[in-house]
Amino acid sequence: MILDLHMHTIMGSADSNLTVENAAKKISKKNLDGACLTEHSSIWEKNSDQIEDIFNLYNLKVFRAIEISTDYGHIIAIGFDKYYSGSHNLEILRKYADKYGAFLISAHPARRLFGKEKYQQNLLYKGKEYIPSVDEFSSNQLFKLIDGVEVLNGGNNLAENKYAYIAAKNNELVMTAGTDAHSESGIGLYGTRFKNEINNAQDLVFNLKNNYSEPVFQSDNAWIELDLNYYNSE
Repeated sequence: MILDLHMHTIMGSADSNLTVENAAKKISKKNLDGACLTEHSSIWEKNSDQIEDIFNLYNLKVFRAIEISTDYGHIIAIGFDKYYSGSHNLEILRKYADKYGAFLISAHPARRLFGKEKYQQNLLYKGKEYIPSVDEFSSNQLFKLIDGVEVLNGGNNLAENKYAYIAAKNNELVMTAGTDAHSESGIGLYGTRFKNEINNAQDLVFNLKNNYSEPVFQSDNAWIELDLNYYNSE
């Protein structure tokens, strides 16, 4: 079973132009089994039946999640029913996750790390005047407070995704993949493959926590298991 674990729609993300119906149509054409809708700082509650009905029309699964802006960058939380006050502080968010059994994923942690600006634009090193080594990056406190790392993100370049992959490896964290789609473009490029059938959020969290999953990318209409060589393909 293959799911896109990072996607935004107009139902909850102001910067998205992707409708739920267009998302479902594109997902069904790209050999995916469903998606997590990771809206910004909110979890869809209104029209939830409508969203599920649309995905059901295409025989797809859809799950609620949330992308939260924290002091350690963007975090995808799976397993919450709502946004909890104070979650912009990752240490507080970690406590909520432990209390309610949620799974926390660092989304695109190395984004903008290799920019040409004098000062860092990356959220972990913002204002710094250097690019951290991958070992320094891997030792960031972020990786002590999360459960998984998004090692393939459709909005990142290969170098940024590679840093995330190595950090996940070095910290023995679960690896996930998602397109971070805000439009139809890019849907079907990356996904997370699960060993078991996922029917609800509890299944999703259980399988992630037990690492019954792997990041995959699509090439020539086939899903391929990720390894380090992929990042050297361009």
